[in-house]
Amino acid sequence: MNHTSAVSDDELARRAGLPPGSRLLEARLVNGLTVSAAEVPNARWQRLVGAAGVGYLDEADDCRGLAHLLEHALFLGSADFPGAGELAGWVGQRGGRYNARTDETTTEVHLQLPPAATDEGLVRLVDMLARPRFDPGLVAREVEVLEAEFHARLADPALHRLMALGRLCREGHPARHCHAGNRATLGNEGSHLAARLADFHGHHYRAGRMALVSLGPLPLEAQLELLMRHGMALPTGDVPPRRAWRWAQPGGVAWHPPMPQTGASSLELFWPLPDEQAIAHGDWLMAVAARLADGRLAATLQAAIELDRLEVTLDPVGLGAALALSLAPAPDEETVQAILATCCSALERASVAALSAPPVPVADLDAWPRRHARQLAGSAEHAPCGEALAEAALLPWLAPEQCRLLWHAPAASGLWKTLGETGTRWRPQPLPTERVPLPWRAPPVLAEHRPQASAEDPTPRLLYRDERVTLWHGEPLRLTAPPAASLCLGWPAPASTQSARLFQWRQNLLPLRQSALAQGLQLVCGGDARGDWLIASGAAKRLGSLAELALACWPPLPLPCPSDPPAGLLAQRLLARLEASTLGVGRAGALPMLGWVSSDALGEAAQTMLDSLAERCSTHQTSETCHEANNDGNDTLWLPPQGDDHVAMLEVAGPDDSPRSRWLLRLLAQCHDAGFQQEMRQRRGLGYVAVVRYREASGVPRLGYVVQSPHTEAGELRQAIGDFLAQQGEALTHLTAAEMERRKRGLLAHAGSPETQAEAIDQLWQALRRQASLSPPPLPWPPLPWEAESQALATLHADSLLELAKDLAAGRLSQRWWLHQPR
Repeated sequence: MNHTSAVSDDELARRAGLPPGSRLLEARLVNGLTVSAAEVPNARWQRLVGAAGVGYLDEADDCRGLAHLLEHALFLGSADFPGAGELAGWVGQRGGRYNARTDETTTEVHLQLPPAATDEGLVRLVDMLARPRFDPGLVAREVEVLEAEFHARLADPALHRLMALGRLCREGHPARHCHAGNRATLGNEGSHLAARLADFHGHHYRAGRMALVSLGPLPLEAQLELLMRHGMALPTGDVPPRRAWRWAQPGGVAWHPPMPQTGASSLELFWPLPDEQAIAHGDWLMAVAARLADGRLAATLQAAIELDRLEVTLDPVGLGAALALSLAPAPDEETVQAILATCCSALERASVAALSAPPVPVADLDAWPRRHARQLAGSAEHAPCGEALAEAALLPWLAPEQCRLLWHAPAASGLWKTLGETGTRWRPQPLPTERVPLPWRAPPVLAEHRPQASAEDPTPRLLYRDERVTLWHGEPLRLTAPPAASLCLGWPAPASTQSARLFQWRQNLLPLRQSALAQGLQLVCGGDARGDWLIASGAAKRLGSLAELALACWPPLPLPCPSDPPAGLLAQRLLARLEASTLGVGRAGALPMLGWVSSDALGEAAQTMLDSLAERCSTHQTSETCHEANNDGNDTLWLPPQGDDHVAMLEVAGPDDSPRSRWLLRLLAQCHDAGFQQEMRQRRGLGYVAVVRYREASGVPRLGYVVQSPHTEAGELRQAIGDFLAQQGEALTHLTAAEMERRKRGLLAHAGSPETQAEAIDQLWQALRRQASLSPPPLPWPPLPWEAESQALATLHADSLLELAKDLAAGRLSQRWWLHQPR
């Protein structure tokens, strides 16, 4: 190891955006591997990521999709763990998760495990990365999986976006082609493909261009020792040559899928950057991006355009090193020109007046190690050398004439070209020569109010209550010192107009949310079957102003809204619907006007806002009870045609929203998932997606049993799901007491204390909302939700799980079918 640094491990963690109290260490091993350990004391899970600096741009032209196939093949068994489904079973038994991702330059595999499983988890992760087995028969089978997935992806705009993006790349560069992989690009001769995979793996999966990252509660030194010990098993090798610059001359492309969705449009503007300079000046680029996202640009555009979304990123999908802006909608050429001129002008301003102290985003503990591993795996060949480059060297790359434009345009009349492999429609989109930006608008101003003096007693207590409003005060848990103040408000709202209301509210809030973030404040707004709500957190002196402005943006009588274009596989889209479902929720009742402040210094402002909101809701008659739009019957809902595959999903709601029901459904998903996949995919051969997944909506647990097939009709898929539950559903839950205890131990990490302050506030607030919806509501503050969850898990017995399986097989639980037939 040759790790030297003058920066403390906690300072490294702060700069990397990890939660307060974290520590971070990185090292380079003698075999060339980069390892990074992050100690996050409040983390419940240990996240392990192995990444290699190889992606689909490294494939040979005669075998496109090989990197994607290799990602699949890593899970088909390794030298010490030869079973094709062994990793899935091992992770599932411990209540963990696993997945993988291949992009243009990196491939990563990630595991989420209980901390006690870290050592063995690294053994398995390193073995699959270093010594995978390429069984020809299994490889040939995976090609068929990729074939089915490719055809399903033809309904996903993300695939067509990448194809259109290729039109902006140089002739002859691999980025111009589709690399999803299918039978036509890979062939289906297992022995030949197994040999190609072995050669590709042996050439690219070398320690010099790989990284291992660990994040969790284990002591920093222990994590680093494990990474170093296991990482030495990865083969030493030289770093391959640097990839060629992919981009052609600056220009633009308009595109849309073969079957476009009415009204769907968006615009991406991006400035590609040399890897060395992007790495050397990452902090400065973050400051530039923060200035672009400080609310001023959003306010300026929204004054002239009904802007729904403005995202600024230095990690855009499919673009490599670049500064990118993504905006929607962009319905016509005039709008595109106005956006382009204004964004280019904003970037010029930001480049000379970057935000001096960019806000540190709330750490996403799932995403952070994955992103960090990809950066480390891809940076070895691009690490800056010699003297640091001056920031001025980046300015020519951020000039307006270096902008590239990607317009997801409506399917209007005009001359469109078609890409044969995917059917993507596209045409060149010339960049305007004259650019006149829109008149600049100031971002929303957050007024400062000196909070009242407060004793700051953190003990939860009722601060105010009358016939309309209930207001709580207290802070049952503090994970940071000093903690940020928080203010939460919730109120009843009609379920029938919720989708349109939340869409319009978030649109209205765009400049405010960005302006708040630039000042270190967080604003989270949402809604569910119990009503609408907001959470504001940060410095107490501006929270009242932030909440007032957010409420002023709330539309009690929303206009009809466009829907976002569908993305991902159909099965993924259906599973996402479970998180907003009303099935089984209405029984809990509607939510009264409710508030919770962490400090009673914010109490008067919160009470005033709730009283005003009560009058507003009454005026607009928004007190429709949530359960009026709910139907617990055995409905069958048909999705509008969105692709060429057949899909069936059975949604099952738990008996109630108690911790006991949540644990039982999690356990049921664990018991059924592997058997369901085996029955639907291997034995019946119905489809390439067959999973059981746990979700929650308004606290009510639910399961989704989903199968996606390119050939079997939805009615037959529905019958197969029903047969599985009737014939195998109970048998798979006949657990011994010892097996039940082992599975419960695997779920303990789900029941621990929150990992971040933001998670703690969210859990406490949603628990308070659930209690407030009861009639009559109990007065005491509810118990800490994670403690209630742990107690409920400890009391479960195998008989309880079996009874739930019997109720499901007999149709005694609330159910709903979701079906899709091709066009």
